[in-house]
Amino acid sequence: MEQAEERLETGITTTKLWNRDFSLVVIGQVISIFGNMVLSFALPLYILDISESPALFGLVLGLPYISLLVMSPIGGIMADRLKKQRIMFWLDLTTTVIIVLYMATRGLFVSAVPIVIVKLMALNAIQGMYMPAVQASVPVLVPSGKLIPANSAVTIVNMLANMVAPAVAGILFGRFGLTPILLISAICFGITAIMDLLIRIPFKKQSSPGSIAQMVISDLSQSLRFIVKEKPILVKSAGIMFFVNLSLVSLLFVGLPVLITQHLGMSMAMVGLNQSVMMVGGLLGGITAGALGARLTMQKIHLPLLAISLFLLPMGLVFMFDTPDLMAYVTITAMGALIFVAAQMSSIPLIAFIQKGTPTELIGKVMSIMLILPFLANALGILLFGMLFERLADLPWITVFAVVLVSAVIAVYTRRQFKKVV
Repeated sequence: MEQAEERLETGITTTKLWNRDFSLVVIGQVISIFGNMVLSFALPLYILDISESPALFGLVLGLPYISLLVMSPIGGIMADRLKKQRIMFWLDLTTTVIIVLYMATRGLFVSAVPIVIVKLMALNAIQGMYMPAVQASVPVLVPSGKLIPANSAVTIVNMLANMVAPAVAGILFGRFGLTPILLISAICFGITAIMDLLIRIPFKKQSSPGSIAQMVISDLSQSLRFIVKEKPILVKSAGIMFFVNLSLVSLLFVGLPVLITQHLGMSMAMVGLNQSVMMVGGLLGGITAGALGARLTMQKIHLPLLAISLFLLPMGLVFMFDTPDLMAYVTITAMGALIFVAAQMSSIPLIAFIQKGTPTELIGKVMSIMLILPFLANALGILLFGMLFERLADLPWITVFAVVLVSAVIAVYTRRQFKKVV
């Protein structure tokens, strides 16, 4: 028993990628992400369905990011100072309880919009604390040389969950409403909480500088100093992720549901199918990144970013010209899938680059800080694109072409910044 505890404190003890604990983390991610995605996909669509307002749809999607932004740095500190498997257990259990309470009280409220926003804010707050724990677990569960395949594996299983969840949510929501979606989500988080108890993640206790407030200030200052002074390339990486999420991610997750339901006159089930097909693209992108491994260097990540801008062009053209609805749907869905392929081929090596260059005792905090800007970009972009698609309802292609330009500029900037990075 003492030898086992010593191994947990000293770090990685295996050369295998698919060791017991990493496998449990990945399987748990599949189940919890499926449960979260089913619910997060259905609740905003419920608001869009009853209100028919893209701006309100964007508001419901965007406001919950505030809680995620606030809680993510706290989650990073927790990930470095507490046992990660315990963090995941309590957060999964809390999510299960929140969903059950929502099911029990949903019929007591007259106005749906505030309740949905509060629920999504609670879920995002939990995700803000949960994600740094998962991201910080990967580097201490697998060897350094296998970080790209490990992150690729996490991405692949996440995409599998994301691929199935929108289709399931779209079909269930269209036929039965929210109740079965809530039930499935609660079961998923309950199962994941049980699995969390079985995971063993290496942990080394850190000294505390004093009170909780002093500890928070000290930890965040140390992490920011590392990012800004010791690894300034991370600041530029965060900037790239910010603008990609501000433009591209917001367009795909706000613009496409609006375009499919209001411009093409199709059902929510078709939105779910569209999102699932795009997740297939993400799955293929993760597989490709894992297969390429170390050959997918930082000097090359501008190439998939450039490809994204090219894949966006047909999306704008089908709405610029008089295109049959089915052809337009097939085009934007296919291009969305290709965009996800390219996006994963740029994001996976970037995450591995950050993990490999960050000390173990800082990884949770650094990853949480690095994720703040993309989350902020998601919140701002979702609100922005919701308003743009409502204001430019007759000219949606203008918004799409604006994102084409932004994506091209990001690709050029990325090439310049990472040209000489080892």
